[in-house]
Amino acid sequence: MFKKAILSAALLTVSMSASANWEFGIGYTNVSDDDGDIDISLGGIVASAGYQYQVNDGFQLVPEVRIGTGVSDDTVFGVDVELDSFYAVSLRGEYSLADNMYVYIVPSYGKLELTASANGFSESSDSDWEFGLGGGFGFMVTETTSVEVSYETFDDADVLSIGAKFAF
Repeated sequence: MFKKAILSAALLTVSMSASANWEFGIGYTNVSDDDGDIDISLGGIVASAGYQYQVNDGFQLVPEVRIGTGVSDDTVFGVDVELDSFYAVSLRGEYSLADNMYVYIVPSYGKLELTASANGFSESSDSDWEFGLGGGFGFMVTETTSVEVSYETFDDADVLSIGAKFAF
């Protein structure tokens, strides 16, 4: 019985220390694409989860997963276009500029799912997974809370985001 209690306490300690570098976020994302006569702009709410790996004093890597859903649609030539979902996996490289400011670059692998509808008909489609590249700026409001602004590009689509991150 005593061995089980020690093992349980050790596992609890390990799991608590392992979760010390988790970060979760929520934000608003605008996806826009301009191709010839077609100009489209869609908005979504995106949640993220990542884990911070401290490389040295001023640099850290953050593998991250993002999942989002649409909140605003657009109309192109009488066709309503909606953002159904957004998925991405990323590896952020963050560099501290000061105690409360940082910049980052982020290569990503992402996918969009859209629905187009007109005259009672609708068609859903999802894009292929595509590589993207972006960067951003963050400001630490408290030791565990930050706000960020970022820009990414996937193929011809531009993704502008603003959000908040919470570290645990």
